[in-house]
Amino acid sequence: MTLLFQHPDRVWFAAGVIAVGLVLLAVGYRRSPLRGWTRCAALACKASAWILLAVLVADPVWSRTQPKIGENEVVIAADNSASLAIAEQAGKTTRAAQMKAALGGNSDAAPPWLDELSKMFRVKTQMVGERLQNVGDFQSLTHDGQKSELSGALKTLRQNSPDSHLAAVVLISDGNPTDAAAWQREGRAPVFPVLVGQAAPAPDLALMEPTVTQTPFEDTPITITTRVLGHGFAGKEVSVSAIDELGKAVTTEKFRLAKDGEAQAVRLRVPAAKPGVSFYRLAVMESALTPKIGGDEWKMLTSEATLANNERKIAIDRGSGPYRVLYISGRPNWEYKFLRRALAADTEVQMPSLIRIAKREPKFEWRGRAGETSNPLFRGFGQQGKAQRYDQPVLVRLGTRDAKELSDGFPKSPEEFFGEYRAIIIDDLEAEYFTQEQMHLIERFVSERGGALLMLGGQECYQAGGYDHTPIGRMLPVYLDRVTQAAPVSDGRLNLTREGWLEPWTRLRTTREEDEQRLAQMPGFFSVNQVFSIKPGASVLATISDQEQTAHPALAAQRFGEGRVGALMIADLWRWGMKNDEARKDLDRAWRQLMRWLVVDVPDRIEITATPVGNRVTLAVRVRDRAFRPQDDAMVKIEVTPAAKDPTKPAKPSVLYAEPSLKEAGLFEAEYFTRDPGFYRATATVEKAAAHADQAGDKVLGSKTTGWAYDPGAVEFAALSPGRAWMEQVAKDTGGQVLALADLPRLPELLKNIRVPIEETLTQPLWHAPWVFALMLGLLITEWWLRRKGGMV
Repeated sequence: MTLLFQHPDRVWFAAGVIAVGLVLLAVGYRRSPLRGWTRCAALACKASAWILLAVLVADPVWSRTQPKIGENEVVIAADNSASLAIAEQAGKTTRAAQMKAALGGNSDAAPPWLDELSKMFRVKTQMVGERLQNVGDFQSLTHDGQKSELSGALKTLRQNSPDSHLAAVVLISDGNPTDAAAWQREGRAPVFPVLVGQAAPAPDLALMEPTVTQTPFEDTPITITTRVLGHGFAGKEVSVSAIDELGKAVTTEKFRLAKDGEAQAVRLRVPAAKPGVSFYRLAVMESALTPKIGGDEWKMLTSEATLANNERKIAIDRGSGPYRVLYISGRPNWEYKFLRRALAADTEVQMPSLIRIAKREPKFEWRGRAGETSNPLFRGFGQQGKAQRYDQPVLVRLGTRDAKELSDGFPKSPEEFFGEYRAIIIDDLEAEYFTQEQMHLIERFVSERGGALLMLGGQECYQAGGYDHTPIGRMLPVYLDRVTQAAPVSDGRLNLTREGWLEPWTRLRTTREEDEQRLAQMPGFFSVNQVFSIKPGASVLATISDQEQTAHPALAAQRFGEGRVGALMIADLWRWGMKNDEARKDLDRAWRQLMRWLVVDVPDRIEITATPVGNRVTLAVRVRDRAFRPQDDAMVKIEVTPAAKDPTKPAKPSVLYAEPSLKEAGLFEAEYFTRDPGFYRATATVEKAAAHADQAGDKVLGSKTTGWAYDPGAVEFAALSPGRAWMEQVAKDTGGQVLALADLPRLPELLKNIRVPIEETLTQPLWHAPWVFALMLGLLITEWWLRRKGGMV
């Protein structure tokens, strides 16, 4: 409220009248017989009446603004999400029922506060769940929404068109939005959050934020880390179980909750899953109910306030082979024997091999039969047309897919190399074996294609093999420019470095103590390629110490371009497997894990990824040709199959056809909208385009599978305690105020005093105000009474 003068030009006249009057009053009362406080009080009353009368000459008025009736809009948005349909105590009234009663949803008549609000504002009622929805009243609240998109709803309401007359938004919710990170303070209208609920439900157990850590290594369990939040279970034993697709608990972790309201971390180790996509459910319950987990019988026996937050769905993709690794060696050796035997137990890794059994001898002339040009080593085997010439090396192919693979020796083109193999192993082979074109091809295989290279410690590798100043030598993680004059390593002892202890593929035991004991029992090694320094960015994962305790790099690795390169400087690792049966098993496992490290993260010709955002899933398929160039001339069909609840009745797949993307060559995209919560598998089949379908070769280029879990309740029920902090932040950012559900009757009075888009000004002249006349009369009567009391007439 503001005081204004309708005739400001009279203010100076009024000031003069006041000044003259005050002087006359001062002179008059100076001669009066009144003394003490009586004189001062009488003077003050007479002066105040004189000043008030003089001010009224300028015609003062009181001015105030208020929302113009019926012109401004107030939106009342009620949260319709499923998280409100819970009771804070078992058997008590749910938050949804409390909200509905406060909003008049249980009767045909609106509550009194809403009628009063409607007299001043245009009231618009809406429901908020997965989207905003206009409603005539709140009787239609069902509280079955799978999301609480509160931040998005407030953004939509507050950033309306410039001519919007929105005065305020009243948000009635439990304060737990599923899109809290999307909150933006931009907007004009204040938000008045109304908090529903007082405390977290009890008794209750909740699973929070599960994360999955997996490796492609043998016998390595999948590690699932989650947090358990409990209310009413302090000091009690609870259990978390991982349940597979058949409803069987594959692992269970039991523990005691230390404190109510404080999340406690839990780690489960799930046995190695099968290759490909696997689905699991995590469930938390009282330990006494764990035996009833089959068929979800435990859900009928629990006493919790809600079970909506007791489960989480997880999809795990371990990939599937075969992962093909090309092995090439300058001579047969024991290392290859042990390596091949170890990989025989791994169905996912294949190792086609090229082994040279005789070097080329360009200046030697065989004294054989006249006209014979092939190597006599092959005489009598019926392969005269295919045998190597005497000036070519004699190579043996092992483990190849067919008679054509590697028939011409080491690959000479990207089509033969890039599309067939994920990694290459070079063992006991000098650099002169490769042509410059082949060495550059290997360099491109690692740096551009993203493949892996491993050089073993044979006697013709590294410096002794002449790899310094070659494309292959440039990729190695160790320098080869220094020739050692030291004696050979004798009885070298292998040890892991700090970086090696952090890599799961270099460890074979569950605990570090067990691994240290294993290393101490390993035999000594005698064939070591001594190198003295590593390149920037490389890591030494293991060292070998000689008798003088000088440590030499034994295993080093580094990234190179898009791929990775490893160097194993020990050539007689097979000695490890000769000690006893346990050592042989350890060696086999070490080889398998090393091979898995080589092939992990190496891209395939066909890759599929699923990116869920809510119920919309973006399926991206990348297609490359045999030279690993992006391939656009292809047809990509994607079949999406929901996991069947009954294994005997498989679900019918939905067929999508991916379209080429404008963002990236060789990328095909499609969108799938999930309807029901559950698990989904997507299989992409890539075929040649119609223009190339008649060309030689298979029509189908390949297929890949991925999967995901659609679990909207996991986010909706992640937090069940009233979210006062988020509501206070919203109110602070917008100029509103947080209210309780019981404060709704105060809402009309609060909204009368806010700034609104359309206001009206009300004025009241002081001259016409009865209280002004009464005040002036009271001052004069008081002054007369004081004079009479002091003896003045």
